[in-house]
Amino acid sequence: MAKRIDYSAIMTRRDDTHVDIQNPQGVPTTLLASDEVWIEQEGIAQALGFLELQDTVQDLYERQQQGHIKPLFGEQPALERVVLTPDFHRGGGIPVGTVAATRGFILPQAVGNDICCGMRLLVTDLTREDLERAESSLPEVLRGIFFEGKRQLPMSPAQREALLRDGLRGVHQTSADNAGSGIWRDYDSRVQERELGRVHFGGSLAARGIFAFEDYIQASGRKDGRDAHIGSVGGGNHFVELQVLEEIMDNHAAHAWGLKPGQVVIMVHSGSVGLGHRVGARFLEKTRALYPHTLQKPAHGFYPLPTQGPHQALYEEYVDAMRNAANFAFGNRLFLGLMAVMGLREACGKPVNPRLIYDAPHNLIWDEQAGGGERHVHRKGACPAYGPGSPHQTDEAFTYTGQPVIIPGSMGDDSYLLSGRGLEGALCSACHGAGRKLSRGAARHHWEDATRSLRKLRVVGPVDLESPVLKLRPDIRARYVERLHEEAPHSYKDVAPVIDTVVKAGVAAPAARLEPWLTIKGF
Repeated sequence: MAKRIDYSAIMTRRDDTHVDIQNPQGVPTTLLASDEVWIEQEGIAQALGFLELQDTVQDLYERQQQGHIKPLFGEQPALERVVLTPDFHRGGGIPVGTVAATRGFILPQAVGNDICCGMRLLVTDLTREDLERAESSLPEVLRGIFFEGKRQLPMSPAQREALLRDGLRGVHQTSADNAGSGIWRDYDSRVQERELGRVHFGGSLAARGIFAFEDYIQASGRKDGRDAHIGSVGGGNHFVELQVLEEIMDNHAAHAWGLKPGQVVIMVHSGSVGLGHRVGARFLEKTRALYPHTLQKPAHGFYPLPTQGPHQALYEEYVDAMRNAANFAFGNRLFLGLMAVMGLREACGKPVNPRLIYDAPHNLIWDEQAGGGERHVHRKGACPAYGPGSPHQTDEAFTYTGQPVIIPGSMGDDSYLLSGRGLEGALCSACHGAGRKLSRGAARHHWEDATRSLRKLRVVGPVDLESPVLKLRPDIRARYVERLHEEAPHSYKDVAPVIDTVVKAGVAAPAARLEPWLTIKGF
């Protein structure tokens, strides 16, 4: 068994919410965490490995300047700053909850495969009483729509291509292709166009190409072909949740955003599913191939992609493909929200009028002007938290409040809607959830804790545990229950100290508290 290392010696608490992490590379690195926030030592170890990237890019640049290797960079590269958010924990590649500012290069691994994973929040005109009256029918209705092919989501090749090239604007421009069919009956073109301002980037990152997605675009070739990818919840910590707005914490923001106590809320957490994985895997391979063959590969396993110089074309190719996947993710969350509306309408037996509060991405790279030049802000499992008057604002409702920040708790825990404050010390970033406390492997060993906590929750998944058919397939039942236990509340941090840290650090101000009512999980 590996010896557990105590990293407290390199962690200096600056105040109630800021912990500075000393490192040999001298990269300013700050962890946002109060004393009540659990800090994972494995995550600290992974973060220290990530910081070694600064040594690597500096060494490569010096060798380039001395003529010892072929040119790589067009300008001197630097890992400029790192901020770790309160939900920080070990992840694939770099820790989840890492915000990294670089110059002269980007790091596709700091985006990962789940490109543009993000949160979408809609309020409806339903009440808790409506949910309670529909409690017996909702699970079956929602399972049919989300997992049994009843979402009826036709898309033409032209619609798929428009989505990948121009995101939600592309969806809007081609919506007539299947208007009035299936879920498109819930797509109000005028409303969707008006709400583009409530989606980060307007839900559209213009892309020149379509990467390697020709097969996805063409599919069956039919104008009304059913799409096998869009409308997928995904696995892991992704979900769609029905919630009730329990408490208004900022009357000004509530008025500006149209929030009222008792509203039924739809929260969507999903990303680019298989499309993002294709992009991430391809460009990790291409970026690794850039590394000089005469040098030993770095032990930390991170490979920089220069933004200028002889490899600028590959950088532009990656950004374009990243945008394709991001545009898909924006569309995916749009349709997941509409699917929830469809289920609510059917189960409640009445019209449902949804209104978008915000759609914010997580795993992306933002290009920003700072310090007289361009820096690249990578957010991995972190969301933007820009403040009032930010140039990133796209809707007048946020002019005086700041950008909405959506932070969910675990299943069974409250979620929070906050308003960003544009704190440069946090790279204008907030966490994207409570954060894991146990790895998925470790969570499986806490069977009793998971069983006890899940017993109190309403969870709809692809498998109905009450179905008599499952008696004949105990293997399927066991696999499903194991996945469910991996995402049980005991596996996650308590969200209250996380929110308290975000607020006290000046990252965001609380606007509303949301109570979970039913969670849809894909596993």
